[in-house]
Amino acid sequence: MKVLYLADRLSTRGGADLHFRQIIEWAHGMGWWVNLAVGRIDPEVQVPEAVELIRVRGLAASTATGSRLESLGPLIESADVIHAQNIMNPEALRRIVSTGKAVVTVQDHRVFCPGMGKTLPDGTRCLIAFENADCSVCLADEAYRQQLEALTAERLEALRGAAVVVLSHYMAEELAAVGLGDAVVIPPWVEAGPKRKTIGKTFVLAGRMVRHKGVLDSWQAWTEAGRPLQMKIVGEGTLAQKFDGAEYLGWLDQQRCQAEISSARALFFPSFWQEPFGMLGIEALAQGTPVIAAPSGGMDDWVDAGCIRVEPGDVPAFSDAISHLAEDPEAAFALGEAGRAMVGERFCRRVLAPRLEAVYEGL
Repeated sequence: MKVLYLADRLSTRGGADLHFRQIIEWAHGMGWWVNLAVGRIDPEVQVPEAVELIRVRGLAASTATGSRLESLGPLIESADVIHAQNIMNPEALRRIVSTGKAVVTVQDHRVFCPGMGKTLPDGTRCLIAFENADCSVCLADEAYRQQLEALTAERLEALRGAAVVVLSHYMAEELAAVGLGDAVVIPPWVEAGPKRKTIGKTFVLAGRMVRHKGVLDSWQAWTEAGRPLQMKIVGEGTLAQKFDGAEYLGWLDQQRCQAEISSARALFFPSFWQEPFGMLGIEALAQGTPVIAAPSGGMDDWVDAGCIRVEPGDVPAFSDAISHLAEDPEAAFALGEAGRAMVGERFCRRVLAPRLEAVYEGL
């Protein structure tokens, strides 16, 4: 099988980028011919030697343009399957989908929501499909709103005819609401690590330090709980310096970030916007680290074993969960083990990769 992978970027940052690299490595390991075309490339990223990496700058564009897409034609023609991930250029999507051999992974709200990821200004989920929504609630500037609405409609229309893959049932529901009801749910795969030998002595908050991730809620909850264990902050963003008393580590590469999470008592996941999936939570559970989670969007697919569930914005409940895990390390250990077992059963590559292979074979 000849597979061409396309993405706006090849990066070491973010769960979506990690999952994309995992898929490429899996396809290479299957013995398939693999080409990779991306718009931007981070200098530290590596791919298997046999994978041909091509820069197609137009793939990084977020608006409809055929500029810098010239080299895409021969690549498309030679492939049996074209798998696109996070392509936001409608013209690139049209060219890919028109071949009849396209798989498109949708993990970004921008193909069906012009605003803040189906999240209203009050932090609740927008339940109105794009075609019927009054987007002025989130986008007050009329000219800007019209521009984004037109771009969103163009992206959505360009997707029609592709085999669509999403990471969560939430994303499948959102696409069904706008007329794309055949999306296949294939979560990112994560391999469960070995059983932990020690109980962590820190709490970790990781990811983008921005308002809609609810990060200040977890800091406030930790403060109200009496700051029982050291809180570490891993990530960057506009709120990165707002966590008085916590240890700020900044952005860490994947290996160092996982080391901090795997040695923690728990991971904080307080997001109130509609997460497409929330891969960081699964990565924590895979290491036996429990998660205190305020589930939204696709997080409902995994906020189960290994998690303490609180409602988004419920700081007192979050604080109680922190106190519980701080005061009862054995309960934290047992909770983490339950999460690790769940990941091993439901989110490993052995279970999920055959689903993606079946999508390819269906083309």
